[in-house]
Amino acid sequence: MEKPRPRTAAARPLIIERPDLQSRPQRMVSAALTAVFWALWLYLWLPVVALLGWAFGFSRFYDEMVRREGYKPLAEMLGWYGLAIGLLAGSLVCWAVYNLLRFRGRERRQTRPLVRVAQIAEGAGVDADTLLLWQRARVLSVMHGDDGGIESVEAFSAAAPVAASAAGRDEAGAERLMKDPAAA
Repeated sequence: MEKPRPRTAAARPLIIERPDLQSRPQRMVSAALTAVFWALWLYLWLPVVALLGWAFGFSRFYDEMVRREGYKPLAEMLGWYGLAIGLLAGSLVCWAVYNLLRFRGRERRQTRPLVRVAQIAEGAGVDADTLLLWQRARVLSVMHGDDGGIESVEAFSAAAPVAASAAGRDEAGAERLMKDPAAA
């Protein structure tokens, strides 16, 4: 028996894998057939739906909406809802067209400038070396004061914890902070 040959890259893909290769009439026929078979499938479920509707009181709904013509006020209200949705959608489309005309051909967006380590350190109230230690750490435990500023930081690297305070304390102060956080 002959073994199946491997599919080569030059093989033409199946049409079902590439619907964009179908012509417009083929896509329309495919969509119509899909809709017909979905409708048929739903039609087959009608007895179950009818049984559930009867069990949950659908007959009341039928009396109110069909026999007493309750669908008329509902249709009127849905018309008003449709009008409101149309006005909102229209206003959004008008705003988009206005912005398209106003900013066509003008690119005003710019990239943000790079922030240096020294600038970040200044904002945090520490020296740049301490900030670099914090950036290299895997885990930081940050204590904040009542004003929202940084009071102390414990940096845990892969090997051992390294502690430093926001005020740039010396190594002895950092060791003391690591052992007794209340000393801050």
